[in-house]
Amino acid sequence: MKDWQNENQENPSGKSTRRAHRARRVDAMQMWLNGTIDDRPIKERWSREFKNPRLKRLKDPLENFKENETIEGLVVEVHRRTCEVRLEKETVTATYRATTVGELGEFPAVGDKVVLGLASTGIYCVVRVKKRKTALVRPGPKDSHRRELTLAANIDQVVIVVSVAEPSFNYGFADRFLLAAHLNELPCVLVLTKTDLVKELPQEVSDFMQIVDTVIPVSSVSGEGIDKLFALLSGKTSVFSGQSGVGKTTLINRLVPSAALKTGEVRVKDGKGRHTTTSSSLLDLPGGGFVIDTPGIRALGLLNLDSEILAGIFPGFFPDGHFTCKYSNCLHLEEPGCAVREAVKNGQISKARLDSYLRILNAKD
Repeated sequence: MKDWQNENQENPSGKSTRRAHRARRVDAMQMWLNGTIDDRPIKERWSREFKNPRLKRLKDPLENFKENETIEGLVVEVHRRTCEVRLEKETVTATYRATTVGELGEFPAVGDKVVLGLASTGIYCVVRVKKRKTALVRPGPKDSHRRELTLAANIDQVVIVVSVAEPSFNYGFADRFLLAAHLNELPCVLVLTKTDLVKELPQEVSDFMQIVDTVIPVSSVSGEGIDKLFALLSGKTSVFSGQSGVGKTTLINRLVPSAALKTGEVRVKDGKGRHTTTSSSLLDLPGGGFVIDTPGIRALGLLNLDSEILAGIFPGFFPDGHFTCKYSNCLHLEEPGCAVREAVKNGQISKARLDSYLRILNAKD
């Protein structure tokens, strides 16, 4: 019987064994993920004996379709294996091509502009996703190789819907969306709901109102603030985000009557909302513009953001944009000469803002 421990060694003739040849083969996909090779549309193929490498050009997804067989569209809803794409006169269901997903690094997202190819079977396929100008992302599943998933693409502004009670204001959640808007140079609108449930706004809500671009208190019952919010959304693509139970879906139903989205009540035992939005979807705003409704997620992906960059641009720390800490790599932990901690000590920055920053910083590790 052959000794498996010696299979990787050279045989008596001086030639390497087959197992040794396999061990030396290049895993091109792994090298691409590691950044060892670039993303040129070629792949390297090796013979069984690890000799005579050949280059093979990867086919462009559009090569299988003639010009009159392709059409551009807008992704309005995404499912696990298909997406709904709005064309000029109709909305169709399209499948994904493996080459398209590989080219993008993930599936198309709501708001993406795509090129569809019509296969001989009559089925539309997404063969190209056009370049995105902006994107809102969140962490991918723990068992996925994708670190981030895109919730919405090509947006003009971010609308954060928060409630002042039932459920109470979540500082960390709001900060993540504000930071995402800041990184993409997008205006951020804070919409306050359920203000009728409190006599005075909580201090953390008042603090947060000072660092966003626009604040609009609304009531889905009385209609207060709806007209002002509608005017701000008109003609733009706005992504709505908010925790479950804050009234985001009810608000969207007031803005887009044809949406008829399902709403839910807040759980009594823990005061948290029930998930009623399960996937992102694009809705037509009457008079022009789009509203993208996203699920009530509890976190937003900032995994690729360097800690030192986060420390330098965190909203509310440096209003004039000038980093004033003594050391340029200050993370506002225990470093000497930290301007942020000094401002917290003097009451210029609330402790809630510092605590929110520290939670985001620690979540990245």
